[in-house]
Amino acid sequence: MRSPLPPRHETVIIGGGIAGLACGRRLQDRQRPFLLITETIGGRIRSSADGTVNLGAYYVRSDYRHVNRFVDRGRRMRRRDALRGNHNGSFTRSDSPVLLHLPQAVRFLRLMSKFRRRYETFRQDCLQMSQAEAIRADRLLFDLYHEPAPRFIQRHRIEDIARSYLTPLAQGTGFTSLDRLTAFTMLVGALPMIVPMFEFTFRFDLLMADFEEPPLFDSVIEVTPAGSHYVITTRANGTFTADNVVVATPIGVSATLLDLGPVKSPIHSHTFLVRGNLRPPWSRAAYSLFPEADPTLAIARQADGSTLFCSVHEHPDFGEYFDTWQVVEHQYWNPAFHLEGDALLECEQGPGLYLIGDHNVCSLEDAYITGVYAANRILSGFDVSTATSPDP
Repeated sequence: MRSPLPPRHETVIIGGGIAGLACGRRLQDRQRPFLLITETIGGRIRSSADGTVNLGAYYVRSDYRHVNRFVDRGRRMRRRDALRGNHNGSFTRSDSPVLLHLPQAVRFLRLMSKFRRRYETFRQDCLQMSQAEAIRADRLLFDLYHEPAPRFIQRHRIEDIARSYLTPLAQGTGFTSLDRLTAFTMLVGALPMIVPMFEFTFRFDLLMADFEEPPLFDSVIEVTPAGSHYVITTRANGTFTADNVVVATPIGVSATLLDLGPVKSPIHSHTFLVRGNLRPPWSRAAYSLFPEADPTLAIARQADGSTLFCSVHEHPDFGEYFDTWQVVEHQYWNPAFHLEGDALLECEQGPGLYLIGDHNVCSLEDAYITGVYAANRILSGFDVSTATSPDP
C-alpha cells in the first residue's frame, strides 16, 4: 500500500498514454517532481495478454526519433506484403497501377517527398513551439491541414493512385475513408509508403525508469482553476492542487475536462485476436487492407500463427474469412482515433494548463513530442538553460 500523497504538487499529469509519459520522462530527466494520475499505462498502446501482439497502436516508423528509443522493433511491414482491396471485391499486391499511371505516381512521390521535408522541420519546431503555432507558421502545412483530401487529390490529378493505394491505406490503418480526412492527415498516414515501418513491442520499463513517484491509478473528473493554481478532483482519491496541469487524456475526455470547443470526430473499431485457419486470399499475405466502406478494416497475420482482425462490427462474420476460428481476445476501441475534421487545438489552455496528445496530428511520435513541449514550457519557469537543452 502506497504512502498518502501530499495534497499539493508542482505538476500533475493526467493520462498515462505516450504523451503523458513523455512529459513525465522529460521532467524526470530534469529532476522536476510530478504526479501522474491515470487509469492505465500505455493508453492506446496495448498488447495481448501474452504480450506478443499489439491490439492498439500497431507500427512505428523508422523516423520516430524519440519513440524508437523505447521500443523493440519487430518485423518490417512492406508494401509488397500487403493485399489491397478493390471496390469490386478483388484483392491484389500488384503495383501495376504505378506502371499504368506513371505520371500520377511520379507526381505523388514528389508531393510526398516535399511534404516529408516540411513535416520533419515541423516536428523539430514542435519541441519549442506548439503544434498549432508550428502549423500556422508554415503556409503549406496550414493549407494542407484545412484542405479536404479529395480536393487535394483532384487538384494534383492523382485519382488513380489514390484509389489504388491511399483509399485502402486509410481504411486499413485509419479505419475511415479519404473523403472524411484533410490532406494533411492523409499525407501523414501515407508516409509509411516511403518511410520504413515496423511492428514493435513498447518498453514502458525504459520510458518510466526512475520515475520518483509511482502513478496514481484513478480517474480525474474535474480540473478547476483556483487563483494561481488548479484543483484536480479524482474519483477515488479526493482532490489535489498543482501549479501546472498537463491533460494527456483522449481528446473526448480532455474536451470535457477543459471545456474545449469543437474537436475532431471519433472513429470506433473492434480488434480481435483470432486463432484458426485463415482462408485465401488473405492467408497468402501478411497484411490485408480492405476497400472503402467495407465493415472489415484490416487483417494482419502474426508470426505465431494467430490473426489480428479489425472490424467496425462487434460480431463480424468470421466464417467469411476463416475455415475454423477461436476468438482469443477482443478490444473495443471507443474511440480508436480522432481523425476526421480540421480542428486545430492549442497546447496552452491557460497559465500552467497544457493539452497534449494526438488530437492535432495522429502518430506516436507527434504525441510524444507534445509531451516534451509541455514539459519544456514547465521547465522554462525554473531555468531557461535547462528547459532549452536538447532532448536526448
